[in-house]
Amino acid sequence: MAESGSSSDHAESNRCFQVWMKLQEESQRELFEALDAVQSRVNSDPQETERQLINLIDKNIERFQDYIDRRTHLAKKDVSAYFAPVWCTARETSLLWIAGCRPSLFIRLAYSLTSLDLETRLLQFRQRMKSVDELGDLSPKQMEQLENLQKRTIKEEERLTSELARLQEEIADQTVVGIAMKSVREQEVSEELGRALEKQDGEMLRILEEADKLRIRTLIELTEILRPLQTVTLLAFSKKLHVCVREWGKGSDRRHGRMGLCPNQTTA
Repeated sequence: MAESGSSSDHAESNRCFQVWMKLQEESQRELFEALDAVQSRVNSDPQETERQLINLIDKNIERFQDYIDRRTHLAKKDVSAYFAPVWCTARETSLLWIAGCRPSLFIRLAYSLTSLDLETRLLQFRQRMKSVDELGDLSPKQMEQLENLQKRTIKEEERLTSELARLQEEIADQTVVGIAMKSVREQEVSEELGRALEKQDGEMLRILEEADKLRIRTLIELTEILRPLQTVTLLAFSKKLHVCVREWGKGSDRRHGRMGLCPNQTTA
């Protein structure tokens, strides 16, 4: 019965991630279509265009929150699986920070996407959309706000990283070693180790939940700092980056003989 439950939990977690990746691909298309519409001036009313962009931003934030809520519910059954998810490619797993991306990555991407290079590639935005918004460089106020957000976010990342490291040291140095020393003469080692690991699971879940809250909070604060067109651009390219890393990871797994380890490895 335990094996059946574990198999069911694994399948549900895998399904949750696969649905999320499908939404990432769908959202990516929607966001780039919105950018194309802005570029071609499909809607000539600046206020209506901005309203549509804001609605799209809200939709993506809600989807992210829904995914986090669903994942948190599933992680209560098997939190350790999310720290080394077999449904991800090896490349994706190597880039994880507490079962997801670093929140500060959103900020670095925002800096990158509002640089002169992107302005050059998307010159039409500056030429055609001055009445609505500009992708362009960050204003001095935005720069200050982003800098403050980055400092606060990195500080929180470091705190959570330290807490996770402390937890790993505690379980390795104290509990496991102590139990191992007694295992030669005691048969109850398995039960004692199980209790210790269950306690660790509770702490891991707490750290995961805090990391997810930091991720969503950072993204929301970014939407409050950036203008709507800048935010949609950030969301579009962040999802493109996520999808591209996964696709590259699938190819890498195939080249190194890891096909079948990650679900849907052969998906085009």
